[in-house]
Amino acid sequence: MVCMKNIPNIILEKKLLEYLEEDMPFGDVTGQFIPNTQVIAFLKAKESGIVCGLPYVKILMETLGISVKTLVEDGSRIEPGDILLEIQGNSVDIIVVERTVLNFLMRLSGIASQTRSLVERVKDAGLRIRIAGTRKTTPGFRFFEKYAIEMGGGDPHRWDLSDMVLIKENHIKTIGEDGLNDFLKNLHKRVSFSKKIEIEVENLSQLKKILPYNPDIIMLDDFSIEDIHKAVELIEKVNLKQKILLEVSGGITPENIQNYFIEGINILSLGFLTHSVKSLDFSLKINEILNTKG
Repeated sequence: MVCMKNIPNIILEKKLLEYLEEDMPFGDVTGQFIPNTQVIAFLKAKESGIVCGLPYVKILMETLGISVKTLVEDGSRIEPGDILLEIQGNSVDIIVVERTVLNFLMRLSGIASQTRSLVERVKDAGLRIRIAGTRKTTPGFRFFEKYAIEMGGGDPHRWDLSDMVLIKENHIKTIGEDGLNDFLKNLHKRVSFSKKIEIEVENLSQLKKILPYNPDIIMLDDFSIEDIHKAVELIEKVNLKQKILLEVSGGITPENIQNYFIEGINILSLGFLTHSVKSLDFSLKINEILNTKG
């Protein structure tokens, strides 16, 4: 599913260089005073988890003329002390890119590790529920955060506002209760066949109202566990279970997710994966000096 593997390197280079530029808009004032030495460095794991982002780190470093040998596959499980990358190049260049690389890997690996943990818990429970992200992402970094969710085995959900039709609480309030029926009745006619339609509901009463319009996906937002069970029963009664995907969202965390392991739910979406996840720790250390260039 990881569609970013098909994106040309030139596009990725542009994004990655923007992150580096943020850290050195007018150069590295320290780097100008140290010897520019050919060195070998290692990037190591300091925690166990799922590593994510190695191909993009390699792209960024090679753009600067640094040689990178990848020793583990992206998305694989790692342990403290594992060497992930063997790096060779000018010391000044490696030191310049060090923090950007570490921040990038730490963030993405944290997301991938947490996602993988939840995906495995669902699998162990014998359920086929998808763990999905949301649009609660870091501005300018969504591109890679969504990738990390995919590498963890999760679903990125919609990538942006152009991805699908999602009618949420504020849309419904803007439309107004009086105009909602006509709006929903004509929605399928007005939307391209290539776009799915999802409607968010906040209670069982709203759910009953929108069921006749047969959206592709229904999102139960901030429902109690009791009402989720009632919603599943309601959808089964009207014989729409095979046609409509049921998504549950709102307040789901690793601590309470077990409560949402309910037959009939298709998707659990968690903003937690991108707004509250803990980064994984790595280090990048120069291991050997080869020669001095000046």
